[in-house]
Amino acid sequence: MTFELFITILVTSAAATSAAIQLIKTILAAAKLTYNSVLIALITSMAVGIAEIFLYYGKNGLAITGATVLYAVCMGLANAVGATTSYDLVKSFIGSLFGKTP
Repeated sequence: MTFELFITILVTSAAATSAAIQLIKTILAAAKLTYNSVLIALITSMAVGIAEIFLYYGKNGLAITGATVLYAVCMGLANAVGATTSYDLVKSFIGSLFGKTP
């Protein structure tokens, strides 16, 4: 797997994760259930990231090997990092870069 392919699948995974998380939150809110947003984001992003790799390999008729499983786990982790980074954390980080406190 090339770096460009990894990034391309990661971008696709991020978009799919965003939609999936919003769908899950909407369903849980409609059912009036309480939930931990970070946990929902973590589980969903890992599942979507791993599934994206296997979908790509299956769609293109590529063999699933030990390396493929490693790629899938890496994709799940990379997708989880992006999905669990909150707006407040990013805002605080950007503010600290410019010496501003939020």
